[in-house]
Amino acid sequence: MKINEKWDYSKFKNSKIFHQLQTYTILFENNNNWPSISDYQYVFKQFNLSIKPVPQSQHANCFEDLYESRVFLKNELQTRTNNWHDFFNALIWLKFPKTKKILNSLHYEQSILRQKGSNRSVLENRITQFDECGAIIVSNNENLLNLIRNHQWQELFLNYREQLTQDLECIIFGHAIFEKALNPYIGMTCHCILLNNDQILDDIKQGEFIEIDQILADIWQNDIKTNPIKFDAFPLLGMPEFWENQSTAFYENKNYFR
Repeated sequence: MKINEKWDYSKFKNSKIFHQLQTYTILFENNNNWPSISDYQYVFKQFNLSIKPVPQSQHANCFEDLYESRVFLKNELQTRTNNWHDFFNALIWLKFPKTKKILNSLHYEQSILRQKGSNRSVLENRITQFDECGAIIVSNNENLLNLIRNHQWQELFLNYREQLTQDLECIIFGHAIFEKALNPYIGMTCHCILLNNDQILDDIKQGEFIEIDQILADIWQNDIKTNPIKFDAFPLLGMPEFWENQSTAFYENKNYFR
């Protein structure tokens, strides 16, 4: 935990990135200090989640007490207060409960199979990568998705900017990305699943995320579980209004837009 972390609700008001969480951050608008465990528990109950935030244990004395194990076996989400990382993790549980549940179950299944002292599996690494820094990019325009696959960033962000604004949404899943967005920096990158779906794109524009949560959970359960492919890297700050100075020179930075 960073000792200088302070609660500051104003951080959510001016960043386009945090607009994605507005439905959930607004629940804490009247907090003068960090949400308590009881605050988290109340909100989770309001959203009818079976998961219950609990204080983080100082020591895990057995396998069943480990972080993922407690979520899977006891529906207990160890949550640090005074901590942005865990705050955003809680909000992603509210927004994507089915996907978070699937990721936890896959993580737990893999940890049981892992022999003591061995490295984590490829699937476990993919789960962690997406859970921390993942996003799902939804579009009804396959050309835009192909530009991302081929890393054609200037074409995407400059030549097709109008279509990008209309026909594509980048929905951040990784709670670490939101933590980084508190103090954004050139280099912020999401690891993405790409989806061509006109109806889901419309749902997102209407602020509806129930169906995309189900689809994302199904992708993990039915596809990535057996074929943990590499995700598409995406320079997040290239998205319109995600960075304050998006001049042509900005997009010519080859160290970021590789």
